[in-house]
Amino acid sequence: MCEGLWPFAILHGARCKAMLNTFHLRTFLAVVDAGSYSAAAQLLHMSQPAVSQQIKALEDQLGEIKLFQRQGQRMILTHAGQELLPSARELVQLAERAEQSISALRGKVTGRVTLGCTPSSGERLLPRLLALFRAEYPAVAVELTVAPADALADALAEREVALLLLEEQQRRRGVESVPMGSEPLPLVAPVGHPLLAHKEQPPSALRGHPLVLPRPGSPLRRTIEDGLRRRGVAPADLRPALEADSAAAMLEAVRAGIGPAFMPKSCLPPRPSGYELAAVAMTPLRQEWHLLRARERGMPRAVMALYDFLIGPSARAALRKGGLAVPDPE
Repeated sequence: MCEGLWPFAILHGARCKAMLNTFHLRTFLAVVDAGSYSAAAQLLHMSQPAVSQQIKALEDQLGEIKLFQRQGQRMILTHAGQELLPSARELVQLAERAEQSISALRGKVTGRVTLGCTPSSGERLLPRLLALFRAEYPAVAVELTVAPADALADALAEREVALLLLEEQQRRRGVESVPMGSEPLPLVAPVGHPLLAHKEQPPSALRGHPLVLPRPGSPLRRTIEDGLRRRGVAPADLRPALEADSAAAMLEAVRAGIGPAFMPKSCLPPRPSGYELAAVAMTPLRQEWHLLRARERGMPRAVMALYDFLIGPSARAALRKGGLAVPDPE
């Protein structure tokens, strides 16, 4: 009986002649995550026939059962594949931890860490930090997942990502959050916009002007709406002209003349081009950043190395250099 998969084997009558091949299981998980053999092949740097052969070998070892069926352009799991999935993830994680433990005996931290961020200035902040991390831990591979905050929080709960950098604190059970810093959200407007006609405008001047805003329900949108509400401007007073996930797309929309936008300072180039800062008579809005991880024991050394680095002095110094107000460590 295959260790770690005996419930699966009993349910399907599979007779495993040997321990399941971890490489087969990694290929299986890549097809699940990528959605097709061709996409998994690109992810694994393999040929598509090689991926097919690995899946066929796994199916044969499990008793010639089918793990996938085609639905349009995607490969979806059969009932047997769904039964295998949680055990496959667990076995691959155990194998990776074993590899990392052996490497640790040689004083070397290795492994892969999946880190999530939203499509805003997290994309701009993280590459600077990861470059510093790689210089210190060259044997650790980091996979960056960019998605909306709610999807990332679900992925953290399912252990599909190990760490998150988000624009707001998540108050979920089993999740711990560390404040990383905050940055201003200046209002930028297209060159020649009416909001630039006076040196200083009241917050109420925003009413009636088409605005470029983050996607509804996103952390950045909530930060903007909550901040303006406290300054006398209700969300219903805002006129969205364009709503986008990407901070880069929002800035280009401002440059194109669609309307003003509250932008994270880290997303603005050093020299304005195609836009100007609009002076509004109010305390500037600020965007917070938090590092999140699941509250559990026995995290892989690679995950702990990245986590400790991101809350450590080198990362904090880089964030301060990038214009963030960084709290002192507790």
